[in-house]
Amino acid sequence: MESDEELMRAVAHGDERALASLVERYAARIHAFLTRVTGDRDDADDLLQDTWVRVARGARGFDAARRVRPWLYGIAANLARDLHRRRAVRLRAAREGNVAANESGVTFRSVERIDMRERLARLPERLREVLVLRYFDGLDEAEMAEALGIPRGTVKSRLHGALRELRQKWEAT
Repeated sequence: MESDEELMRAVAHGDERALASLVERYAARIHAFLTRVTGDRDDADDLLQDTWVRVARGARGFDAARRVRPWLYGIAANLARDLHRRRAVRLRAAREGNVAANESGVTFRSVERIDMRERLARLPERLREVLVLRYFDGLDEAEMAEALGIPRGTVKSRLHGALRELRQKWEAT
């Protein structure tokens, strides 16, 4: 079995079979990550497709000294951040224009019925993405730092903050 890095080198030389192998290897995991981070399967579908387009386009510029897995998650995380930023801009514009802006159609329910997915969705994006990468996708601190483009110490502090915030909200219910 070829390593991710070998496949990426082949993709850089135009090997579509190698790209298909990477897609087969990572698509389900990256889709699950995007679903957890965005909270929406349709958004995750779109972002997953965009991720693979960027992988194919960026293959020639891929730094062979990097590991592929954190690079893939980094692309996906950046696309999810961009989506959140665009939505925040639209929401602010809608509020300023006195337009009803509940895009998600969220209804409020009793605390007893809130599940973990909803709790994750309520975390700030920077905290949510480290939790998802670590506990759902199994990346280690070094891979997370590489994927998110932040220092390892920042990964640790965000992870600690995310767990503290979840714990506090859980205990308050």
